[in-house]
Amino acid sequence: MKLQSFLIGVVISLTLSSAVLAKVDGEMKTVIIGPPKPPRPPVDCAYIKDPILDPLQYISQMQTPDPIYIGGERYILNKENFTPIFTTVVYTCPGLDPLVVRKYTGFEISLPVYNDFGQPIFFDIAGRTDRHMNLTVSCGTFSASDSGDKFYISQSVVTNGSCNTLSMKFDFTATAIQPRTLDLSLSISEEL
Repeated sequence: MKLQSFLIGVVISLTLSSAVLAKVDGEMKTVIIGPPKPPRPPVDCAYIKDPILDPLQYISQMQTPDPIYIGGERYILNKENFTPIFTTVVYTCPGLDPLVVRKYTGFEISLPVYNDFGQPIFFDIAGRTDRHMNLTVSCGTFSASDSGDKFYISQSVVTNGSCNTLSMKFDFTATAIQPRTLDLSLSISEEL
């Protein structure tokens, strides 16, 4: 009896740890049977909430500067003069509703420019911020760029009267928090 129990145990353990022929869907196939896999531990999924941004809230706080007249006057701009640029990020967790968050990716502004009659004009733009950004400036056929946390663009060009709108755009890595500071001074003057 002991021998029989021993042999049954050996056969069962060999069966459970090796390949076995089994009839699957009407065909004889080799099926590997092993010990059962332990269940996967549940994955904890929770949102770490970034502030949900309302672009209309920031647009209402914007201060619109005066148009730019070519003639040497220096204009001062700060963060409140720029329109924030947002991107939408959707976070998902199984069993939870998606969390939609808008994050800042930059600032932009477009200003009308007057008195470009095709004369040589001089662009002088300087500023600083508390975050690394890429600045792109264009007006008609003029375009220039700078990057970092300090900006300086000084260039003389002839736009042949095409400089009617000055566009400035700052790009940076998406974040839920605006840069604390963004100060810029600019002038467009006739070259002497």
